[in-house]
Amino acid sequence: MSETDAISPQRRGTRGPAPTAEVNLRDVAQRAGVSAATASRVFSGHTVVRPETRDKVLHAAEELGYVVNGLAKAMLGTAARPLAVVLPNMENTAFPQLLAGAEQTASEDGRGLVLSLTHGDAEREQAMVKAACEQRVAGLLLVDATDAGPDGDERIAAYVTALAAVDARMILCCHQYLPSQPHILTMNYDHISGIQQIVEDLAAKGHQRIAFMGWAATTTASQHFLGYSLGLRNAGLLIDSSLVVECPDGAVDAHLAALFLLNRPARPTAVVCLSDEIALGVYRAARAFDIDIPTQLAISGFGDAPCSADLTPSLTSVQVPYHDLGVRAAQLALGLVDVNARADLATKVILRESTG
Repeated sequence: MSETDAISPQRRGTRGPAPTAEVNLRDVAQRAGVSAATASRVFSGHTVVRPETRDKVLHAAEELGYVVNGLAKAMLGTAARPLAVVLPNMENTAFPQLLAGAEQTASEDGRGLVLSLTHGDAEREQAMVKAACEQRVAGLLLVDATDAGPDGDERIAAYVTALAAVDARMILCCHQYLPSQPHILTMNYDHISGIQQIVEDLAAKGHQRIAFMGWAATTTASQHFLGYSLGLRNAGLLIDSSLVVECPDGAVDAHLAALFLLNRPARPTAVVCLSDEIALGVYRAARAFDIDIPTQLAISGFGDAPCSADLTPSLTSVQVPYHDLGVRAAQLALGLVDVNARADLATKVILRESTG
């Protein structure tokens, strides 16, 4: 079975839902004294129905508690199809900001929003895209797709093909442009220069052992690590594999990973983190060992979460316009702007006390 076959919507071999005792369209039509076809035209928004007839049908529907079958309307093309958003998780404070931007755009366009979480599982991601196809969504935002590399690119291309079969457009968010798949639309931000700038600044302050925490097989992590690598190279430093620590994107896991990192005889003097959540875990570990921030350990994050400025000491981070990214990605997915309007969004380094 091909990737596309695995996620394409399938016929179930039935003509529709089994009959139930629920109120149906014919009941409403009978109560209103009109034909079923007329009642159907009312609920589909047809403009040729007379106002008095429309009122009778709607009043009958209210009396009977009739609920319009939204899925059927979507499949017939008579309802506003929702926008789907597939996120890795909700722990990272960046994702709710992006989601809020996407929801704002969908709402302004008269659409609902369907949210799914992959928890970093590629098979779950595939299942979520398949479900979105079956629900006949208007578009889908795939955020921080799992697995960087050729296999991941091919799977993403299969998503685009499957969604196109139901007349939906997919936007790859927080992901670099794919040279091997030029037809895939992306909405991204600058993952690299902010971290590169922070590493170079740390090196200029005398740090020689600069660790990176959060490395994992995601496209976002690979781009952040590239910024870290370029910063070290420009500062004349080599990558030390013992200072590259893989951990999930969350404060609890980062705390445990940082305890091992900071308990080494030759511990780092600075830690560059994949996210502010990971930086928070490093803060906790530093305090467990009574390590002073920033005189004994400099720490930086990414995302500039609302709590970053309130930490003690305040956290140096990279500010990303996630809400704006969600707005623009949704506009692209729903065809509200020309595809040529997309461009990577700029980020900004916010220097605070944690890096000295």
